[in-house]
Amino acid sequence: MDNFKVNIDADAVIAQNEHENFVPVKNKTAFNPKNYLNARLGTGESTKKIRIRLLPFTPEGGSPFQKVYIHTVRVNKEGGQGWRTFVCPKHNKKSDKCPFCETSEQAKLLRLNAVNEVEKKKFGDVEFLNRAKEAWIVRCIERDHEDDGVKFWLFNSSRKKDGVYDKIINLFNERWEEAKAAGKTYNIFDLNNGKDLTISLSKDSNNKTVTQITDASFMTPLSENYELAKSWIEDSKKWDEVYTVKSYDYMSIVVQGGIPVFDKEQNKYVDKAELDERKEVARETELRENITEQKKDFTKFVEDNLGDNSEEEEKSQMFLEENDLPF
Repeated sequence: MDNFKVNIDADAVIAQNEHENFVPVKNKTAFNPKNYLNARLGTGESTKKIRIRLLPFTPEGGSPFQKVYIHTVRVNKEGGQGWRTFVCPKHNKKSDKCPFCETSEQAKLLRLNAVNEVEKKKFGDVEFLNRAKEAWIVRCIERDHEDDGVKFWLFNSSRKKDGVYDKIINLFNERWEEAKAAGKTYNIFDLNNGKDLTISLSKDSNNKTVTQITDASFMTPLSENYELAKSWIEDSKKWDEVYTVKSYDYMSIVVQGGIPVFDKEQNKYVDKAELDERKEVARETELRENITEQKKDFTKFVEDNLGDNSEEEEKSQMFLEENDLPF
């Protein structure tokens, strides 16, 4: 029998199946605040210094920087509003759907079709606030807390080229060019003979946090303990396990201004207001049913136990009259 000239491509089937069965990355790494570099000023702090050493993203080496895409939006939460960062599933190629991106795209179409400047600005603001923005993640060791192990630091990319990434790269380039002028090569990120970085945080006159990055004066290895350094490099924690992608239904509720809570009955996230309302309706229904049942029972009790009391009432009245008792 002759072979067919056309066939079903196994790779195409596998690729399609992987696409259809996509499930957002589950957090294989249990939440632990020690997984995150706390490069922020806390309440009452005006200055802060943190010394870190950058790590590659794989045991095979490579760049210490990972570009990611995020949505930073103002959200409603119990007790008020606040800013939250969400990893974009679409731009990070974790899924082909993202409610923030969809909202931004819809707002863009409305802005382009708007007939006046007020509407254009309104839709333009929604478009800007919900679009994906570039950010960077680094893996590092915090020198003052080496026992915490590998930490991740997420920071925004800067269009003005004055962000954290730019400051670190500028240091790398300066030291590289200095060595090159002397006929040498030097890499401050070198694990055997590189430099630690110091992050200096302070407040400016507008009460905004200013971040400065400097490199150490001396070159040092990642650690004098080879096995310890090796364990840091080969640490299995992944950035997308620490900064997990939220489910589509979770983020959809946030986009609409709701507060996501997990409903065990529906096995999915729902708006807290919706869940609270449903619980209240259930409580009222249960209360009405209990009252109705009690009424039935009470009526039956009266019918069964009291019956015609005219003879008893007459005897009671005679007793009161005979004994001259007040009523």
